[in-house]
Amino acid sequence: MHHAHEPSGLRVYDLEEGRGREIQEGDKISVHFDCLYRGIDAVSSRYARTLGGNRTVAEPLEFVVGEFVTGSTMKPVGDSGGGGLFSGASGPKPPQAISKAVVGMKVGGKRLVLVDVPALGYPQGNQEIPAGEPFELRIEVLGTIG
Repeated sequence: MHHAHEPSGLRVYDLEEGRGREIQEGDKISVHFDCLYRGIDAVSSRYARTLGGNRTVAEPLEFVVGEFVTGSTMKPVGDSGGGGLFSGASGPKPPQAISKAVVGMKVGGKRLVLVDVPALGYPQGNQEIPAGEPFELRIEVLGTIG
């Protein structure tokens, strides 16, 4: 398990390499992520969220690598034809570190990132993670989009 210091100052550890070409800035990708704080899985895209009609979904996060990540996937949900209901609005809020930490990963790859740069983590705190506290970010790249 090698680790590299990213230019962003994050410590990145590859757990699994994945296949294919390396992900670069500007790629649109789909990932699952977990933020672990003191062993607690505090923020995760894997938690199923309840939609209308008691359906639940665990949605991967989609974003453009290197850009600001909002956490909204902006995919309309449901077949009610409402048009204005977007699933991403209440999703887990990803740390900004995720946008930089995926560079060089491959599809199917898994990476552990020690987020100890508050600006790239949760400067205001999130769920069980206090403001500015370091935490562990685990990323799994599910695929590229488009």
